[in-house]
Amino acid sequence: MTQVLNRVGSVFRKLLGVLLIAMVLLNVANAAGRYLFGRSIQGSDEILVFAMVWLVFLGAVLATARRGHLSFDILDRLLPPGPRRLLRIVQHLTIAGLSGYVALQSWTVLQKLMLIGQSSMALGLPMAIPHAAVVVSFLLIALFSLYAAVRPSRSDDAGAPEPERAP
Repeated sequence: MTQVLNRVGSVFRKLLGVLLIAMVLLNVANAAGRYLFGRSIQGSDEILVFAMVWLVFLGAVLATARRGHLSFDILDRLLPPGPRRLLRIVQHLTIAGLSGYVALQSWTVLQKLMLIGQSSMALGLPMAIPHAAVVVSFLLIALFSLYAAVRPSRSDDAGAPEPERAP
């Protein structure tokens, strides 16, 4: 299961990288068009904002999946292995519960947006598209946190803080 998650994470990182590169290219094309030809790409600012929303929220999922989220680890470093493992389980379950709650509340808002059919001003894209990032990301964060609570990392058993992983 860990190998599958690592492969999915690798694909996920690459997709986020492609999205970021596409955003940069769109921004450069829009700036070049505006300053060289006096014309900008209609709706490009909206697309960039929506893509940034998705990029940030999916990045949060990736950080959670890699257990690279921010944490206060002073207590973690002071505890022996058994209580440390329990503390990490409680942390993961807390993150899962809070993320699940945010996903549920965001789903309610998303349903209302879809019901009224609100759309963006420049392109007329449904506003459900950027708002769906919140639902999707917090649902995935909740699932990854539940998985982390059930499947402790090797460092939990070894009694050392989890090593920082390079991207």
